Amino acid sequence: MVGSAHQNDCAVVRPVFVDGALFGWTAATLHLLDLGGRYPGSMIPDAQDVFSENVPIPPVKILEKGQIRADIEDMFLRRSRMPQSTALDLRALLTATTVAVTRVQELCAEYGADVVAAVIRELLDSTEARFRSRLRELPNGTWRHHYLWDSAGVGDRGVYNLPITLRKEDDRLVFDLTDVDPQVGVINCGRSLTEAGIMTAVLPLLCPDLPWAPGAMLRAVEFRFRDGTILAAQFPAAAGSGTCMAAWSSVNSATILVSKMLSATPKYRRNLLATTAPGWVFQLIGGTNKTGLPTLALSLDPSAAGIGARNWADGDDTGGMMLGPTTRIPNIEFQEWYEPLLWLYRLELPDSGGPGRYRGGNGGHSALIAHDAPDALFNVNYVSGTAIPGGAGMCGGWPSRSGYYKLARETTVRKQLAAGVVPKDEYSVDAVVEFPPSQGGITPIGLDDVFGTGWMGGGGFGDPLERELESIEYDLDAGSITTGHAEEVYGVVFDGDSIDRAAIEKYRQELRGRRLGRGPLPQPPRPTLPDGSRWLDENLVTSTAGTSCGRCGTHLVDRGANYKDGCVMIETPLGKTDRVWVSPTNYVDEETLVFREFACCGCGCLVKTEIALQYMAPLHDKQLDGN
Repeated sequence: MVGSAHQNDCAVVRPVFVDGALFGWTAATLHLLDLGGRYPGSMIPDAQDVFSENVPIPPVKILEKGQIRADIEDMFLRRSRMPQSTALDLRALLTATTVAVTRVQELCAEYGADVVAAVIRELLDSTEARFRSRLRELPNGTWRHHYLWDSAGVGDRGVYNLPITLRKEDDRLVFDLTDVDPQVGVINCGRSLTEAGIMTAVLPLLCPDLPWAPGAMLRAVEFRFRDGTILAAQFPAAAGSGTCMAAWSSVNSATILVSKMLSATPKYRRNLLATTAPGWVFQLIGGTNKTGLPTLALSLDPSAAGIGARNWADGDDTGGMMLGPTTRIPNIEFQEWYEPLLWLYRLELPDSGGPGRYRGGNGGHSALIAHDAPDALFNVNYVSGTAIPGGAGMCGGWPSRSGYYKLARETTVRKQLAAGVVPKDEYSVDAVVEFPPSQGGITPIGLDDVFGTGWMGGGGFGDPLERELESIEYDLDAGSITTGHAEEVYGVVFDGDSIDRAAIEKYRQELRGRRLGRGPLPQPPRPTLPDGSRWLDENLVTSTAGTSCGRCGTHLVDRGANYKDGCVMIETPLGKTDRVWVSPTNYVDEETLVFREFACCGCGCLVKTEIALQYMAPLHDKQLDGN
């Protein structure tokens, strides 16, 4: 499966000729709102294969002697429910490539084609050399991450495993995806899109000060796939949702894998990042507008997602997405002007970021109703990360909270608005709120229904019981966390409406001791590196004798063993945590989803968390060569 990321992405590829000879190629790609298929918006949540989706277009010539071929354009536009919009998008792509060709030709005219080509080759070669040099500064080793996926399409209630292993060998990286589950449902993507997702994490984390020339870095990166899997789908698998489904998981996994590698190297530890924007809560609302024409509103609200925490700072609330740094959250008034919608609110979502010594940034939530619409509307429900949070934390940090769709039927919201009362949340609309299926396909939105979405924050970093009280107070004052969350996760004690600072440390010591089934334990000392040892991460050290806690010095396991086997594992049913909004069984049949916390058996420091199926062994996720 090659070409554009998915069928909605149209790509225009154009040759660059200089003095009559082929000099290179330029390309532009754009997501088009509708290119056919049985559902408006061309995203088909219940597709069983590619023949159930909008049909892919093979490479075809669209320009002939500088003019658009009318027959090809007509064939292309007839696919779409919105041909005028599609025609404009096509011309935007053609214009973009025209400008690119002109700029390259002007550059060659000024400096000479040979000089420009030589500079390009030198840029690639020098960037590759600098990238390989950086890799040699990092330890050789193996890092693993598994990503659990909830539901593969309409009516599906399964859980799927997408594990990826990173091997660092001297001056090269190897990403091994051979153990990913077989392709299924609509969540699949081709290997080219998976590779792009992985490089989306490699570039900012490993190359923030290098030219972003992926062609240079890819010379030192190897990908190993098993064809026919979710992340290396083969024809005729459905893959129309690849960009916002499985490919997104590759960005998340690569972020954590590269960050685990960086955590073993103090020089580059500041570059690490917990998972950022772990999923896309698809909001494609369609129907008929007041003029009687079909309308489709693809909301980019979820692009204001939470940034993951670092080892030195909190993540940014509603800060954006790693895989689309320039994507902007839309202006509500602009959307309401063009679409038959009225937003009741759009706010940051408290407690949605992952807890930790440094907190992951919060995501957001919004709710809307139909406005000036002659008939009921619909949303294409299409999201992963409602049953199983995908925003992993680091070094004891917790994952971010799951996303959601909420729907309140037949509300009195219009009477409330007429009386000057604006609802503050989904539960202020005088109706029962339901959680519709995350992969529910077409979900009707009646004229008096309120449709709400909540999108994800970033993962946390470090033990939540070590978060500074000043930061917690700031979060409470800003509304970034709730009092219940502060008590349960951060060990905060309240005296009325105020924090009881004198009682907090005692309570935290009790909570730390409970992890080990013991009495109160003081906060562990700062990490130190013993002679003859190397850092495994911020809390753990390793040597030829095995792995130990870098905080208290307790020996955890012998050489080659999984450090988690020497920790105390606290296992909680995922549905009993505040990392999900509703029981996972609302979306999937699997009842053994658990949240695991791994604490040092000596000092009680939380060193790792993971979400797993109960029968899965703790993942041996960090191992340096020679230890």
